[in-house]
Parts: sequence; structure tokens; C-alpha cells
Amino acid sequence: MPSSRSHPPARSEEETPVSVLAVEEQEEKIWVSSEAVSVSRFPPCIKSIISGVEGKKGMHRRGAILAAFLGQCGWSHEEAGILWQSAVSAEERIFRKWFRRMNCPRCETMKKQSRGYPDLGVADLMLCRPDEVCQRIKSPVEYAAQLFSQEEQSKGRQEHIRTTFLVRLFNWKTGKEFDIDLTEAEKEELESLKKKQMERNSPNAILTFNWSKSRGRLRPRFRLMETEKYPLRRRILSELL
Repeated sequence: MPSSRSHPPARSEEETPVSVLAVEEQEEKIWVSSEAVSVSRFPPCIKSIISGVEGKKGMHRRGAILAAFLGQCGWSHEEAGILWQSAVSAEERIFRKWFRRMNCPRCETMKKQSRGYPDLGVADLMLCRPDEVCQRIKSPVEYAAQLFSQEEQSKGRQEHIRTTFLVRLFNWKTGKEFDIDLTEAEKEELESLKKKQMERNSPNAILTFNWSKSRGRLRPRFRLMETEKYPLRRRILSELL
């Protein structure tokens, strides 16, 4: 009988013993306008960022949103960089990370409260000052590029930004499966640990999962441990699937 699915375990001091069930490659893309969208067509929230409304609060969030927006609106790296530097006083790494590398957040996301970057909710910054067009769109890019229907997506192109991996894991504590997304580097690290686990050929060599905090974000962390606390019987896994 198939095991039930659950959310990834929360970060804790104790490691979670896991087994890898499947790895699925996923290609991430962003839509980019074929032509640079003029400033006159920018939505109110982006114009607010450019004009410096409400001072310098949340500058990293402003910088990330503006960089992603300009990238999808067809601006060149050079021209976008000039406008970005004149509008925000954030670290340049923000521009490099978000320009043509990330989707501009949707209006739903931007309207939420945030504790700060990299969460791009900007309700506290008073950037959202909707006009009549805002009622018809779901993101700043849709507004600027006038993407009011599916057919109008032809005004641009899909660009590859990265390859990620959806990994399905079996939680030996709960008997349930859960999915997490890994970068290519994280996937390779996991495969290296799996190889070492096979080479040891020991019933006490277990793969564990937890979260680690890096640059303000939680990232998956795997370790290979020798312990008798979780004597894994691998045949049980096939019985549960």
C-alpha cells in the first residue's frame, strides 16, 4: 500500500533519518519581453521604487523586485544596471542575483507583510498604489508588457535560468514521504553521500536530513551517520510503497 505524503520536517536539533526514493530534474524558465518596455508603461509600484517613495526602508527588497522586473521587461544588462543604481542603494549582488535570474514577484506576494529580504512582501513600504489597470493583472510584468491574455505571451520568449531537482524522500520516523527542491550542487552532494553509504554496506550507516540557515534562508542539509538508534530494515521500504 502506498505511503502517505507529508510536508518536510521542521528544523530541529535532532536529525531525521531518510531514504531517497526518486530524483526528478526540473528546468526553470522566465518569460522575457522581446523589446525593452518603456518607463512610461511601468506599473505604479515600480514607479514608486524608482522615485524613492517612502525613503530607504526595505532597499534590498526594492532592489530585488526592480532587478527582476527590468530583466523580464527586456532591458539590457547595462541599461538596467544604470537605472537600478540610480533608484536603489542596495548591494550590487542583489542586482546580479535577480536580473534575468528570477521571476518578478506577483502582486499577491508583494501585498503581503514581510520581515525583510529575501521575502519580497512590501506591504510595509507603501509601494502598491493600484490604478484601474492593476485590477486586470497579476504581476508588475503583466502590467508593463500588457499581457492581458495568453496569446499576448508571444510578445516575448521563455529563457532558461536554472536546473533544479525535485527529490522525494522517505521519513523513517513517520513512515511518510515528502518532497524537497535541491540545486544541482545540493543534488550532487546528496549523491556523494548515497555512494558513501553504499560503500560502507553497514545497516547502521544512515542518511539524515535537517535544515541549516545560510544568509537568512533555510537550506536542506544531509549527513551520513553511524548509529544504532534507527536500525533500518530496507525491505520494509518496499513493503510500504
